[in-house]
Amino acid sequence: MAETELIRTPDQRLRVFVSSTLRELAAERQAVRDAVTRLRLVPVLFELGARPHPPRQVYRAYLAQSQVFVGVYWQSYGWIAPGEQVSGLEDEYLMAAGLPRLLYVKSPAPEREPRLAALLDRIREAGDVSYQLFSTATELQRLVENDLAQLLSERFEMAHLPDSGGMGAEGMAATLPEPATPLVGRDQEAEAISDLVVREGVRLVTLTGPGGVGKSRLAIETARRLGPGFRDGVRFVGLSAVPSADLVAAAIAAGLGLSTSGGRLLSDLESYLHSRQLLLLLDNFEQVTGAAPLVTTLLGAAPGVVALVTSRAVLRVSGEHEFPVPTLPVPQAGMSEDAASIRQYASVQLFAERAHAAAAAFELTSDNAGAVAEICRRLDGLPLAIELAAARVRMLPPQALLARIDDRLGLLTAGPRDLPERQRTLRSTLDWSFDLLSPPEQALFACLGVFAGPFDLRAVEAVSGDPASSPADPGQAEQAEQVIDTLSSLLDSSLVRQEARTGEPRFSLLETIRDYALQRLRRSADWPKAHERHAAYFFALAEPAAAEMQGRGQLGWLDRLEAEHDNLWAAMSWLVDDDIESAERLFWVTWRFWWLHGHPAELAGFEEKFAAGSEHLPPHQHALTLTGAGFMLLANEDQAGAQMLFEQSLPLYRQSRDSLSVIMTATVLGVLGRIGALRGHEAQAVEQLEQSQALLAEVGDGGLAADERAQRMLTVALVHNFLGQIRLNQGD
Repeated sequence: MAETELIRTPDQRLRVFVSSTLRELAAERQAVRDAVTRLRLVPVLFELGARPHPPRQVYRAYLAQSQVFVGVYWQSYGWIAPGEQVSGLEDEYLMAAGLPRLLYVKSPAPEREPRLAALLDRIREAGDVSYQLFSTATELQRLVENDLAQLLSERFEMAHLPDSGGMGAEGMAATLPEPATPLVGRDQEAEAISDLVVREGVRLVTLTGPGGVGKSRLAIETARRLGPGFRDGVRFVGLSAVPSADLVAAAIAAGLGLSTSGGRLLSDLESYLHSRQLLLLLDNFEQVTGAAPLVTTLLGAAPGVVALVTSRAVLRVSGEHEFPVPTLPVPQAGMSEDAASIRQYASVQLFAERAHAAAAAFELTSDNAGAVAEICRRLDGLPLAIELAAARVRMLPPQALLARIDDRLGLLTAGPRDLPERQRTLRSTLDWSFDLLSPPEQALFACLGVFAGPFDLRAVEAVSGDPASSPADPGQAEQAEQVIDTLSSLLDSSLVRQEARTGEPRFSLLETIRDYALQRLRRSADWPKAHERHAAYFFALAEPAAAEMQGRGQLGWLDRLEAEHDNLWAAMSWLVDDDIESAERLFWVTWRFWWLHGHPAELAGFEEKFAAGSEHLPPHQHALTLTGAGFMLLANEDQAGAQMLFEQSLPLYRQSRDSLSVIMTATVLGVLGRIGALRGHEAQAVEQLEQSQALLAEVGDGGLAADERAQRMLTVALVHNFLGQIRLNQGD
């Protein structure tokens, strides 16, 4: 009976499925049909059968019974049925992933539809199918006849090759890609991954990281090193051109060189892998994570197989071991930036090597070392970004490149043409990751762009939610759970990083990714709301409690603000442009922090906006804003400018006799006295300082609010100090 099953009747000869649009390529379909018939094979065309079933069921059934796929394309993408995401034309190509595929594209095509052009681009990028151009139906017939004849010859020869190390000839189809450039600075990671893969009990290792961090390149190098340790070697399956999870099994079959179909696909894969001992490298899994259970199913059926996966998102399956691929080390700011010192960093080595390839005259020298180091820092050590920047050296030397690096998403667009489209520009790489997110994930990711430094979960909840809602509100609690789940997904997708520290978890974005998030946020209606919520949250966080106004409590307050330094600066930047009154209040809440922790120079540039934007405010608020601007100028050693603003604020304070206005009048007089003493006007300085002392004594210490008491105590200390210095100089 077994021998009888192998005998094929005439209608069961090798079947060739022909895929194309019917109307625009009628002559070409006939040419392919003639070519197949001349070789005594069976052409399978949609229009030849009786069709009492829906079209999709028909062509899928025909494909399941075919052994070879021939696709013919010109200008039309074809019809997309209601409820479907792709046309029948693309669906046929994707369903044929387990078959030998011969593709023919008619040229020229001046009116090619965008979706067909995109499909053909993906096919060319994958590089795993035969792809030829033709102009006429006669030329097409000749190409198809030749290619089918060659395919049959190769298959016949392969069927008679001896099994090599337990791996049949069909398994020889997938080999590791050969990178065009050497791997730079990844020996430590490759060794660590190799150790993990061969560890007892490890069957699935997933390399994760943001787009452009070099996951694929590192995985290929690791697989190359590990290959000799597996009896049946390594098999590579690229998934970047596979658009949906239900097509992954067919792609794996094609990568293994298996010719199988429809209902037998999974069982054939399990049977084939069961006795193999190999490393299965699945590259670019992020857009098909729904197929993760398939991986564990195959591993369960094949005890000798280990899967090495690259993905921007973890697979979230049992037995998975994640290896987050880090960015390349960058020179630390402030270190010696001569060529010899920075050359030890992998990011600099990568930049120098790729820059030299782009411009043979480029050398890392003492003149450009500082610019190269800063470029690598500003690009977060992200390999793709560094390579794209280095390619610009043929036109822009490092110093000029650094001057334009703020527009990194617009500048870094010169990727090699042989790279996939998603890797030719930095923006395309991030677009690819963003498009894989769900709408709630996209919205939260964009909002996270407002954080200029690390942030905690409470900050995320505040920026993404309604800060006016009560935490006890059940709706608010449900929203908080959704935020946690969505943030976890962004962590899994490698767009957000968790900071390494104990206690309350903190998160951050690479600056390159933050720039992209901000651009996405700017396009949405959430741009002002996200910034307002961010500013409101950090305003509330910065405001000291009564116990933090003095003594040991003040140290804890200062440490808290230091941890949020970058976000406080970002909040101030937003408020100065959007709400000058709130900016003034934030300054007075935090000015001791900026001053005592050595950051006052960072407020440079705000003073003009403070002074210009406060004229419409009530006198006391106007005076406070002028005083704040004066302190900013004073911190940046502009005594004349500061003196002018302080003097403008005095009459405004004196319009009111409330406690705070009197204390602030004393403060301004004390600072003016200090400026006068520094400029040699000691008599006037003493007079102003004594006036300040008198006002402070007048207001007393009783009945003051906590902030008023703290301001009075600080001013008393400053005035006594300033007077003491003058009298010491005078010899009193």
